[in-house]
Amino acid sequence: SDYDLSVSFARDNIMISVLSVVFVIIVLLFTFMSVGLPILLILVIQGSIWVNFAFPGITGKPIFFMSYLVVSSIQMGANIDYAIVITNRYMELRQKMPKIEAMKQSLNLAFPTIFTSGSILAAAGTAIGFLSSDGAISGIGICLGRGTLLSILLVMGILPQLLLLGDFIID
Repeated sequence: SDYDLSVSFARDNIMISVLSVVFVIIVLLFTFMSVGLPILLILVIQGSIWVNFAFPGITGKPIFFMSYLVVSSIQMGANIDYAIVITNRYMELRQKMPKIEAMKQSLNLAFPTIFTSGSILAAAGTAIGFLSSDGAISGIGICLGRGTLLSILLVMGILPQLLLLGDFIID
């Protein structure tokens, strides 16, 4: 049974991860009409997912497979929006002003939206995590809260740098 779970987990994990990234890239390709931009956005969000699930490994706390699947799907789907908000504003503003100024303005305009949405999702997930007595549901909540906070930090801190450094990729 243990062997079957480990084999199916690896196969299912790879398939779900690849398919979710492919579907998000397809949507972003049509949204931004750029090949490089979706890759930058996916790197940031996928990076926050990897960091999020490094915590249980580092702390030695087990995580249910279902919790991993649910949280990584929600984190990819919900938190990619934060990256899209900043990127949309940056793409519009960089046509009118220097790139660094466009990024500063984009962050200033996007911060209230990202902070409000992200803090609600993080608070709800964390509350579920600490209030639920069921291990699987508690794991989902804690991972969702932590993952959302990590996504906000990476989107607000790393994505702007990637967009500025990778501006030639965007074009």
